[in-house]
Amino acid sequence: MRNRQHYSNDDKSPLIDLLNCIVCSQTMKIEKSSPDADGMDIIQYRCGRCDRIERVRLFRRTRDALG
Repeated sequence: MRNRQHYSNDDKSPLIDLLNCIVCSQTMKIEKSSPDADGMDIIQYRCGRCDRIERVRLFRRTRDALG
């Protein structure tokens, strides 16, 4: 059985890698990440098969919002 790690920080989560291309259904790879004007992270993905680019804004929860 594989050794699984528990990630408490969203940007280390393996789920952030699970974005499929809407054109060819290939799993996209993270190309870069940078903050936007509001301080949120914009993650840019690129499809290795068709070269499509998708940008996703990452929203982080604060501990106060978890209640």
